[in-house]
Amino acid sequence: MHKFIFLFLTVILCFKQGHPQSLSPSAKVSLLVCAPGDEIYSFFGHAAIRINDPLYEKDIVFNYGVFSFQTSYFIWRFAKGETDYMVAAWRMSTFMSEYQEDKRKVVEYELLLTPSERESLYESLIENCKPVNRVYRYSHFEDNCSTRLRDQIEKALGGKIKYDTSGDKRMSFRNLIDLYLQDNSWSGFGIKLALGIPTDHISTFSQKMFLPDYLGDDMAKAVVVRDGVTSPVTGPAVVIFDAPPFVRSFSVTSPAVVVLLFFLVVIALTQWEIKNKRRLDWLDISVFIAFGIAGMILYFTTFISVMPSTKWNLNLIWAFPTHFLVGILWMFPSLRPKMFWYVRLTAIVTTLFLVSIYFLPQTFHWLVVPLCLILLMRMGTISKAKLFQKDKF
Repeated sequence: MHKFIFLFLTVILCFKQGHPQSLSPSAKVSLLVCAPGDEIYSFFGHAAIRINDPLYEKDIVFNYGVFSFQTSYFIWRFAKGETDYMVAAWRMSTFMSEYQEDKRKVVEYELLLTPSERESLYESLIENCKPVNRVYRYSHFEDNCSTRLRDQIEKALGGKIKYDTSGDKRMSFRNLIDLYLQDNSWSGFGIKLALGIPTDHISTFSQKMFLPDYLGDDMAKAVVVRDGVTSPVTGPAVVIFDAPPFVRSFSVTSPAVVVLLFFLVVIALTQWEIKNKRRLDWLDISVFIAFGIAGMILYFTTFISVMPSTKWNLNLIWAFPTHFLVGILWMFPSLRPKMFWYVRLTAIVTTLFLVSIYFLPQTFHWLVVPLCLILLMRMGTISKAKLFQKDKF
């Protein structure tokens, strides 16, 4: 989740030689929670652990959100969900410079640990920073920069942490990410389309902490019992850099505008066809190819990607990858009669999908409805032309 332009330029994989590998009694350990940004890797915010030890002039941040574009076949591996992240230690000043530049709020929660707990957490972070341990396979919901911190803090407290679950709400993973993905961005729209049935599973209290905001809030309300004495896990939240939340402004090129405009254009052109008793074959070709490209992308994320959250994606019901091939073949009038069965099948399947959309085990983006109606309109005009011989197939 962290900005990649700093990778391997400002990252400090461990402390400089000669620095003490233990903390002084005055050292403070804290959880940093950073607000979301406007880049796809920053949509959900970020979290890290700060070690501030003035006696040893040590102020560093352990960051589990580091990755590099220099990795072999990075783009292919990223698309497949085989992205390897790593933990690294950064100077606090370097870490903060990014968020100040991007105007992203940073909140600090001091962890109220005993000296032995602080030392245990610190040693565990150091151990994780070693080359043999620092790389891990990133998984957005199960294993990311936020869940790793949760696990490290719980480990340091010996599993004695108790969370306040009284205000926990029943929410699916999709409900949770919807809080951060805005409809008027293509990246947000694409992510919502790519997520399958597993994303609609209800998350547990602990699983919600894959989101840094939830991690910070839950830790701030948590307590730990030591020798029969209950103490808070963190101190109060302290804003160390303030900035207004990022809000994406209206755009005429947003998915909602583009899809609805396309929908209206298809309606107008279809009415023109009916009125003038003429066929706009180029429109059918365009629809087939556009839906086919979408289908091929969804096929990749569903069956080739290893990301669990994109499996069993029912958007493939209306976005057949084979639409692309049919769009190419539709350019040849002599082949169209042989594909009428495909048109009829597409119309039936799309109709059944729309009728049952609210009963399916997956939640769909609202723009799926006008997209399906576009497909149905074109399949309907093809069927009508075939039936009444108003087009030369």
